[in-house]
Amino acid sequence: MHNILDDRLIRMNLSDGSREKASLPEVYAALMANEVEAFTALRPHQRHAWHAFLVQLGAMAMHKADMTDPPADAETWYNLIRGLTLPDFPDDEPCHLVVDDITKPAFMQPPASSEDKATEYKSTVQTPDELDMLVTSKNHDVKSAVAVASEYDDLILALISLQTSEGFSGAGNYGISRMNGGLGSRPAFSVTPSTRTGGHVRRDIVVLLERYNDLLDNFPMREGGAGLLWTIPWDGAKSESLLLNDLDPLYIEVCRRIRLRVGDDGRLHTVRATSKSARIEAKALNGITGDPWTPVDQGSNKSLTLASGGFTYKRTVDYLVKWDRPILCRPTNAEIHSLDTMQLVARGMVRGQGKTEGYYERTIPIRKKLESAMLRGGPATDDLGQIANKRIEQIGIVQRILSHAIQVFLARGETDKVSPEHRNLARPWLNRLDEIVDDQFFEALQTEFEADDRDERQRILNEWLMNDDKDGVVDHAREILDDAIDSLPCPEIERYKARVAAEGLFEGRIRGNNGLSFLFTEKGEDNDN
Repeated sequence: MHNILDDRLIRMNLSDGSREKASLPEVYAALMANEVEAFTALRPHQRHAWHAFLVQLGAMAMHKADMTDPPADAETWYNLIRGLTLPDFPDDEPCHLVVDDITKPAFMQPPASSEDKATEYKSTVQTPDELDMLVTSKNHDVKSAVAVASEYDDLILALISLQTSEGFSGAGNYGISRMNGGLGSRPAFSVTPSTRTGGHVRRDIVVLLERYNDLLDNFPMREGGAGLLWTIPWDGAKSESLLLNDLDPLYIEVCRRIRLRVGDDGRLHTVRATSKSARIEAKALNGITGDPWTPVDQGSNKSLTLASGGFTYKRTVDYLVKWDRPILCRPTNAEIHSLDTMQLVARGMVRGQGKTEGYYERTIPIRKKLESAMLRGGPATDDLGQIANKRIEQIGIVQRILSHAIQVFLARGETDKVSPEHRNLARPWLNRLDEIVDDQFFEALQTEFEADDRDERQRILNEWLMNDDKDGVVDHAREILDDAIDSLPCPEIERYKARVAAEGLFEGRIRGNNGLSFLFTEKGEDNDN
């Protein structure tokens, strides 16, 4: 029932303004033509899971057929995808949403070894959002189990999200192999000439095929290993856990024993069973499984787990400079020499124990010199890191001075009466400066990185910190201090004194030897403060 190869189950918003339902091969054809504006049912936190599924499935099918150029027509995609499960499943069970025979696979649903295992599927899930990986049990930002009027693609996307992105969620519910620990995450970094879904999917398929042998060389997997893990029987026993060397480098995993069923009302629901261990024995690997989107820290031997707050400019610099970038986050030689402007796309969900701490996404336009540095690595990215860290250090200086000035104002101008409470009240204003800096950080960073002359780099840096247009970091900090003084509580009789003390402290420290004195020395100002 409901074969994703034949039935039009997936809703698409197209670039001409129309909406269509499509089968999976028709989705690929629309993507290759770059006609897809959006997928109607796709929720933000599902973006990478859906993107990765399309790329891995497409690349796996093309690799098996020895193709390098993605086809444009749905018929060829139909045959390619079917080719992954033939001759074992001539009736296409792995592409059906519902298969009553539990000893046969269904889409993203592993089979059992025998029919009597059906009694183990005791837990029932009625809606796609309840099935999904997103923890919504407390009904705060996103409500739970509300998708009662869902359509088939809501369920398809929830299945993919759960089976390829979920972590540990209690005894018998183990997570995926492609994350560092059960409370980790599966972050995604890639570069693309187009942030449109089709251009991004096509680019990642092509590059993944080009670099397929790199995965074989660097990870203990094998060509022709298990690729679609929902086609392999699984009863949840520890002895059934797969090893990495059992798998194809592009494997699409499933981490839960689930089956879809048709209720008396004709609607689909899910039944679940637990397992004694994870489907893939990968605990010792710390998430280093050759995931082509996930950065790795070779020093600590672990894959990246995205921290709360997501892709701030400080963390993103670290991810680009200190972590080994995954193969899809490295531009190709052809991309460097093309006229296209590449984009860095970073996505990830932050997980916690029994909770979700937020979905984050960031897109950064990258210029040719940065592209080249990302491809070469080594000294090129070290240079970028030195420039970025110097900027981050100077932002920190401005923030500390701004914080001190606001605290002095709150202490009514008495520097010796500053308290921890004042420090806490100053924090939101520092965050405001961070948000302003974050917005333009990478554009400004690349401008300095592109300059080869040391004096020119210093001039660019100085202009970024303070300039005649009043849009430098120091200029913004002054504006924030002024707003804080106007907004924060202070007895009217002491407000003038507090303002003078705060502004005087800010200007004195920013010009001092522990501030940014070089900005004012070059302008010919006195530096005796």
